[in-house]
Amino acid sequence: MSDQARRAGLHVWCTLALALALAACGGGGGSGDSGGSGNVAAGNGANGGGNGGTGSSNSDVMFSSKQDAQRFLEQATFGATTASLAELQSGSANQWLTKQFGIASTGYSGFFYVNPSTQGSCATDASIVAQSTDPLMLKNCSRDYYGLTQVQRKFFVNAINGPDQLRQRVAFALSQLFVTSGYEAYAQADYQNMLLNDAFGNFRDLMRDVTLHPVMGSWLNMVNNGKPNAAKGIQANENYARELMQLFTIGLEKLNADGSVQTDSNGDAVPTYGQAEITAMARAMTGWTFPPLPGATSKWTNPTNRAGKMVAFDTQHDVDVKVLLDGKTLPAGQTAQQDLDGALDIIFNHPNVGPFVGKQLIQKLVTSNPSPAYVARVSAAFDNNGSGVRGDLKAVIKAILLDPEARGGNVADAGYGHLREPALFIASLLRTLGANSDGMAPRSAVAGMSQNIYASPSVFNFYSPQYRAPGAADLYGPEFGILDTSSALARMNAVGAYVLQTNGVGADSSVTGSIGTRIDFASWVPITDPDQLVNQMAAVLLHDDLPADAHATIVAQVKALTAKAIAANPQLPARTVAYLIATSPLYEVQR
Repeated sequence: MSDQARRAGLHVWCTLALALALAACGGGGGSGDSGGSGNVAAGNGANGGGNGGTGSSNSDVMFSSKQDAQRFLEQATFGATTASLAELQSGSANQWLTKQFGIASTGYSGFFYVNPSTQGSCATDASIVAQSTDPLMLKNCSRDYYGLTQVQRKFFVNAINGPDQLRQRVAFALSQLFVTSGYEAYAQADYQNMLLNDAFGNFRDLMRDVTLHPVMGSWLNMVNNGKPNAAKGIQANENYARELMQLFTIGLEKLNADGSVQTDSNGDAVPTYGQAEITAMARAMTGWTFPPLPGATSKWTNPTNRAGKMVAFDTQHDVDVKVLLDGKTLPAGQTAQQDLDGALDIIFNHPNVGPFVGKQLIQKLVTSNPSPAYVARVSAAFDNNGSGVRGDLKAVIKAILLDPEARGGNVADAGYGHLREPALFIASLLRTLGANSDGMAPRSAVAGMSQNIYASPSVFNFYSPQYRAPGAADLYGPEFGILDTSSALARMNAVGAYVLQTNGVGADSSVTGSIGTRIDFASWVPITDPDQLVNQMAAVLLHDDLPADAHATIVAQVKALTAKAIAANPQLPARTVAYLIATSPLYEVQR
């Protein structure tokens, strides 16, 4: 790696300064997490300007410039590429969305049930030996079958190369709403496959599938949660009931349709529920255990099996009447399934769900600080997809991506956009620059940036959607919750490894078929004029939005490269420019 380029990167990063791009977290003029297939090669960046993509949640959008197409793809996928831009601009946003809705999931396969008690001897466990078809995974079975390494690396393979880009992006957002963490590879793979499969379905079905998934059951203690027994001092475990309402669906305070908090006559926030409702909800969700292992007779309690759906035992279910949200009741004498369905229906139909979930999806895909009107329009789409259906996620996604605030001309506003969280930052850069990757280096890199994929430190995710970035503007900046000196330097080091090193990160000998992570800049070598080189790279990474002072600074760094260094590495100028842009706040913020 070039020390000269590293020093230049630090200089440019400090010169631009975070505040220059963010205006206290709002944005900067960068590119983002977008989609398609292929590589945005030299000379294929955005041309022209303006706001060619305009519309509303009820209208279609045509893209008259590549910049606007890039912005759309950054919001909807993991990285704009030549092929994806051409596809999008050949039709309309609705045509692109319809096609993406119809692409099957590129999910997580190749995993199988493993007994939690045999991890220490897994390499010789008869069941694992019989099922494993990969000698290296068997050799590293504790890591690969009992840990998340293989699932995490497949996340990046899918994000960089998968044809189902919109599904992958939305499912990743959902994984940070319905948070789980860890467990065996087969278990987390099954949970993520469920999110992928439900990403374009109805939110009510998603609520059911999340609730009954044994990974969530293990994570928040709903599995083997039996009925209360006052004589024995046993109460229903309240973990899942509490977090289902607080974090996953309605929040702690009653909301207006635009996401603003309702207040009483004293100006205090109106609570959504209290302890009594939590206790009642927990009782409604008693009586569920792990799904039985193949060939086994189901019993209370079944052995640990974290794939599929939990099964009910009515003898372990609380059958008393339950008073839930806003006085709505579940009658006495119902089965576990009936109470679960009734409880989920009550939550699903609560008016908070649209603004609570909609705003968080907007934050993940478009901007940390949506206007109340934007939130209200997305909430309306959640409440009614135009055909009287509530909770249609396709309608919600379209409302988010086609809204005038997503497509319009406010990208220069200080509060617009969002910091790319580590996984999006790395995935979008690699995809946009046409990297070849087996996912191993990226999974390790983002873990060093405080985002160990699918291994959140708590149910509160890696960062809070309510986190406000430091600054006088007092704007929301959720992803800034995990940005500090250490993670900022880790970002620069990762980009340096992928971009500055000619051979990128080498193959991992512990992974079958490993190719490492490598970006080829050969197509950029013919561009020898520094101004043109910077312009072309800015078109690809920043959709032409590079301020004149930053342009001049980067050009000066390219001109400072010696002829000897360039002769030894003809790709060095392009790699240097890509590194300086990608490590600047201008790129690190998606606008």
